[in-house]
Amino acid sequence: MRAKFKKVALLAVMVKGLLVVGAASAQIVVGGGATLPEQLHKDLLPSGVALTNYSYTGIGSVVKDAFLLNNPQATVGRELRDESQATRPKWPTTQSVHFAAGESVLRAAERDAYRAAHVELAPGVPVTGPAAWGPLIQIPIFGTAVLIPYKGSAASAVTNLNLPDAKVCAIFSKQPGGRSWGELLGTADPTPIQVVYNDELSGTTELLSRYLVAACPGSGFRVSSDFRAVVDGTVPAGTPQPRRSTDLANPAADAIWRFTEGDAGMSGSFSTAGRIGYMSPDPAYNPTNDTLFAKVNGFLPVAAAIRTMLGSQSLPVGGATTDPLAWVPAYVKPPVSGTGASYPIFGTTNLLVNQCYRDPAITAKVRSFLTRLYVPSPLVTSHGFVPLPDGTAGTQNWRSTIISRFLTVTSAQAIGNTSVCNGIGRPLSN
Repeated sequence: MRAKFKKVALLAVMVKGLLVVGAASAQIVVGGGATLPEQLHKDLLPSGVALTNYSYTGIGSVVKDAFLLNNPQATVGRELRDESQATRPKWPTTQSVHFAAGESVLRAAERDAYRAAHVELAPGVPVTGPAAWGPLIQIPIFGTAVLIPYKGSAASAVTNLNLPDAKVCAIFSKQPGGRSWGELLGTADPTPIQVVYNDELSGTTELLSRYLVAACPGSGFRVSSDFRAVVDGTVPAGTPQPRRSTDLANPAADAIWRFTEGDAGMSGSFSTAGRIGYMSPDPAYNPTNDTLFAKVNGFLPVAAAIRTMLGSQSLPVGGATTDPLAWVPAYVKPPVSGTGASYPIFGTTNLLVNQCYRDPAITAKVRSFLTRLYVPSPLVTSHGFVPLPDGTAGTQNWRSTIISRFLTVTSAQAIGNTSVCNGIGRPLSN
């Protein structure tokens, strides 16, 4: 009897071990982020019900916190969810977060805090043990325009709106020239312009803010993924500020500002007259349709021009190649006219990943996703985004350089490099 018991117990241990190995090898790559490219990611990964290799949840720019803290519930109210299940349950706090996508770039303080916690306690003093996750990688994955959707007031049924920089500045700051449709168009129409903005922390908002800071010097705009923070220093005294969705209703504010959530909420806001907003590309809309989207400085967004502007930014060299902040092309506003003049509101969607993961299955899936993305995938253009510059027309070859640096196995910075990742990496679970 005792021998039989030992045999059964040993069999149970073996079965349990096999289940653990099976669970580890079947690990799903968990991440999420910006709603701007959410559908593209879901199609490319792919992510969705009954798909168990990848899970992408659109929660906005706050996903950086979930990734840096490796906690899918770090962003209360915007938790990452298991998209492979129809009920979309929240991931438990023990689930690792493997990647984060968005337009909001990593800050220097965030980079330094991660490095001190997971790479190097001090120069020459490496982090050891379970906290040794290895280097952080931040890379652009494609370019995008930020569109300016509009619908004129009942008295100003404009169908071909062109906004010089000064008018865009006035609209988003509620300054003279952009408060009413009459001021905007030079008519007597007193209807206020209702600016539609993203209530959540949004990468699309951050891209818009970079343009506003460059286009409206001295106006008080600042770079942020929070629209209220972007315009806080620009709105005149006595003019209501935009409110949060959780604030009490304010009829005076709501007459000139209108909050919404996500790009789907933004695109659905223009059945109402008198509004101007901002949104990411949407496959359902043609971004060059000037009856729906305003020209800026006479230009509608053209992919080739955006690619050229991104490609004019120099790639990192020397010591900068190991700095995650150096791998996102800086925003430089194009001239209003002459050589290089083009649509000025654009940027990149970026990806945060680790160089090292403790689970080789996760490493392989992350590499697979990026390899398919940088081909480039035809899904990039079909969803209205812009493939990275590839060296044509005198541009910097961002695409090939990223592939060579982070996906070529012989590179010291390659994801999964066995020498760098020997015994370290983002954990299987917390």
